[in-house]
Amino acid sequence: MGTQIGLVFYNNNEDMARADSIAQLVFDRIDALNNTLSNYLPQSEINKLSSSSNINVALSDDLSRLLQISGDYAANTNGAFDITLGPLIELWRKARENRQIPSITEIRTAHQRTGYGNLEFPMVNMVRLKQEGMQLDVGGIGKGFAADEAINLLKRHGISSALVDMGGDVTVSDAPPNREFWTLGFSYFDKNGGGVFQKIKLKNQAVATSGDLYQYAVIDGKRYSHIIDPRNGMALSNNIQVTVIAPNGAMADAYASALSVLGIEEGRKIVEETTDLEVFMVEDVPGSYQQWNSSRFLNYIVED
Repeated sequence: MGTQIGLVFYNNNEDMARADSIAQLVFDRIDALNNTLSNYLPQSEINKLSSSSNINVALSDDLSRLLQISGDYAANTNGAFDITLGPLIELWRKARENRQIPSITEIRTAHQRTGYGNLEFPMVNMVRLKQEGMQLDVGGIGKGFAADEAINLLKRHGISSALVDMGGDVTVSDAPPNREFWTLGFSYFDKNGGGVFQKIKLKNQAVATSGDLYQYAVIDGKRYSHIIDPRNGMALSNNIQVTVIAPNGAMADAYASALSVLGIEEGRKIVEETTDLEVFMVEDVPGSYQQWNSSRFLNYIVED
């Protein structure tokens, strides 16, 4: 998963051996998902799929479900969320390492190998990649999906109160004993450039934060993010941060990425049309600071 993972849960008895056993099951499940979804493991299922164009490929249940969910989010965000951006992500990763912007030709060539519309599902648990040279990358949803699977596994073993932290993107089930909510937090910059830490309260929900305020490289005096705009193949440079509260980790993860691409003006329309999605967004463009939150996001704020 390329990140540190934190797990907290409340066992109904004092049997520490049982708790340790359940924790190991959770981490084994996450390892199995990593072996399926990782772009960094040559023999992962997703890498094998990416090397198989124009043929029907049978999928595991996990990858099949993730592709279907990703397709729904792609449609619901007008293509701002897209797991087919692997060629562009790799191109811009090298650009950040070498501090050299890709040429228009390089971007156009990589862009032609993307597009969720190039995934075809001929039957259940089967997919065809219609475009040569595609590379799927589920970095914008994989950690949230894995957190959901961990929470579901814990519930099947009688653990109703748990927290899974996937590198800062957090999914929780029922509140801890004798408490109403889990208390979490996120940080953002105010209009004066000062850091603000905000506490929020969650139960049976997830929170994810994305954007280019923290993860970026400066090339020729301009910021370029790790997030790619599927519409034009460019790395983001809009100085944005998005924090999303959603019913599950996959949704929070995906919409945080998509809304980072869309920005406040376009993104708020998507948010207002989407059930159970609450969002806080900051665009810290020099000379034009903007901050916006959905109406019910304030219900989750913890007042000191």
